[in-house]
Amino acid sequence: MPRNSGLVLPATARPATVAARPDSSRATQPVRRWALLALAGPTLSYRTNGPRPATTSGYPDLAHLERPAAGLGAQVQVRRVLSGRWALAAGLGYQKYATRLVLQLGDSAGSRHLNQRDTYRLLTLPVQLSYALGAPRGRLAKALLVGTEAGWYQGGRSTEGSDCGCQQQAYSASSNPYQPWSLALSLGLDLRYRVGSPASRWQWVVQPTGRYVLTSLTGANGVGFSTRRPFNVGLLTGFSWDIR
Repeated sequence: MPRNSGLVLPATARPATVAARPDSSRATQPVRRWALLALAGPTLSYRTNGPRPATTSGYPDLAHLERPAAGLGAQVQVRRVLSGRWALAAGLGYQKYATRLVLQLGDSAGSRHLNQRDTYRLLTLPVQLSYALGAPRGRLAKALLVGTEAGWYQGGRSTEGSDCGCQQQAYSASSNPYQPWSLALSLGLDLRYRVGSPASRWQWVVQPTGRYVLTSLTGANGVGFSTRRPFNVGLLTGFSWDIR
């Protein structure tokens, strides 16, 4: 048979090239950099005190006899994912620091049991920088949090002052014994779980966080009041919604 016999293969026998079609199940999830967060949860708070104030009565320095007590924290934030693993969040917050006094007091008039809970309420402006700890595993993402919180004293109740006769007193935001503003540092974790489909805008957020107030709540006019720097550890939980 001649080399070139002019034999033509039918079209059905020719190898076909099939164009690759995109797999809709593997479509990339849209990148959303802005989110709105709402968090709240319990805290366990305490304080560090400065030198004992001078006293002219027989009452003990009550501030140094306090014990930890339950408090409360809440935040509303706007979060922006930056380049790489970094993200920045800022917003408005609320912190209630608390301590407890449990004493058995006795004098010439008899004895009495003292069980009082002192509170210090602050309106805060939290600013937090987060760094993602590795790539997300499925729906779960983890990050390290570090931040600062400017705080404004909003009032509370206190048994401070050695000459107060152990009577608790309420203070307003304009009370002279306490500074109107303070500054705190915070450190914690940011744990996120995407709710619903992988493309869902909702995430459940858990933030175990500790914070320490660097500046004393007691002002220059707080004569007889201990220098007080509250701190707490808490578990804030809530939800994040991707804006865009």
